[in-house]
Amino acid sequence: MYELKQYRTDHGTKTVLVGKPGRKLVPILMVDGTGLTVRKVPLTDQRYMRDVREEKKRRSTSAVIRQYRGIGRRLGMTKAAKSFLAEATKAV
Repeated sequence: MYELKQYRTDHGTKTVLVGKPGRKLVPILMVDGTGLTVRKVPLTDQRYMRDVREEKKRRSTSAVIRQYRGIGRRLGMTKAAKSFLAEATKAV
């Protein structure tokens, strides 16, 4: 269950790909200054996330994964981000 969400932080709003939540943390895939990285945020931070998909501008999760993979090729990505994208591709 991978979803595209808008994550509101102290430093602005970012579009992230949210993975399967664990007991305390939820992994998110985000683009930052170093490229594509995976961060683990507390489950309580899900209140700062809202769904990106609107009825008129609906994009499939597989299209978003392809875009993130291209961003990772251009800007670089961590090993964790690469495995996150591989798992997300298998799940979709």
